[in-house]
Amino acid sequence: MAKAGPERIEKLVNTLRDWQKIEREAVESCAQIMEKTSNPLIRQFMEIIRNDSVQHHRVQQFLIDSLTKEQIKLTPEELGEVWDEITAHDEAERKTIELAKECKKECRFFVQRALLDYLIIDEEKHDHILQSLEEFK
Repeated sequence: MAKAGPERIEKLVNTLRDWQKIEREAVESCAQIMEKTSNPLIRQFMEIIRNDSVQHHRVQQFLIDSLTKEQIKLTPEELGEVWDEITAHDEAERKTIELAKECKKECRFFVQRALLDYLIIDEEKHDHILQSLEEFK
């Protein structure tokens, strides 16, 4: 039998808190790895992952708060107030994706290609997030 609403929310919050613990451990692990190496590529990768884990933890807390404190609301009017700016920003994100892809196509070096891949994925993620707002609109 499916759990009732409050039980489902409690389970979701507990799962998010467990996930936050893993993210905190990831932050610490990345810091430890960075301390053990002077290799700039390994340090850069660990810094990227560490920063992402910090942001994941913040988003998870936002989710927890939205389930336990105050529900998040977004009205079409609120979105409309900034829609032109969001559209302009999304266009800039798409341009950066194309630039990064152009750089990657021309680049033959492993290290630089790996970092360009990361940038492409991250910029595509930004575009995806902004597209989700358009779906709401």
